[in-house]
Amino acid sequence: MKRTLIVNYTPRENSNTKKMVDYFIERNKDKTDITILDLVEETPDLLLKENLNLVVARNFGGVELNEEQQKLLDKNDQLTNQLLETDYVVLVTPVYNYSLPATVKAWFDAVIQAGRTFTSSEKGLVGLCENTQALMLTTSGSDFTIEPLKSVNFATTLASACFRLLGIPTEAITVFGTQQYADKVEQLLEDSKDEINVLSEKWY
Repeated sequence: MKRTLIVNYTPRENSNTKKMVDYFIERNKDKTDITILDLVEETPDLLLKENLNLVVARNFGGVELNEEQQKLLDKNDQLTNQLLETDYVVLVTPVYNYSLPATVKAWFDAVIQAGRTFTSSEKGLVGLCENTQALMLTTSGSDFTIEPLKSVNFATTLASACFRLLGIPTEAITVFGTQQYADKVEQLLEDSKDEINVLSEKWY
């Protein structure tokens, strides 16, 4: 059975984004082996002075770390292993201030590792997760499908670019305007279910 990793960041009560992923899980739970990574409960380690320099030394400089140094990288390494072992990734996140929540960006920073999930070649950077596919489920209170916000939707573009660095093609299903079109939220969510159905049939 194919493996699916749900990378989930939905901390808000009554989250519309959570409603989307709950439907995805219910729709596909018998078709794929699902692992849920709750970024609220399992927050990646931020790349700060001590661990960042160890990552650079190990992943770019080929330095062999001692046991104590390696422990500082264990959490993010485990997240990377989790990604490398999956066939499908479903990234579940709202849009915060035009972009990804910091915790979601921290997950990307954790799993984008030189020599493990991407490498360099004469043609540039090459992703090493080429047998994986990704879906982004996201919502926003404002409508990022039209201007003036369309040109500042950095959330889906950033996520797609990060997945592309990993070698993972990405699709997005969005429910934008949940506050802007408050009277249409239920219909917007129903429409997203139709898109999830189509994607699910293609994947599984």
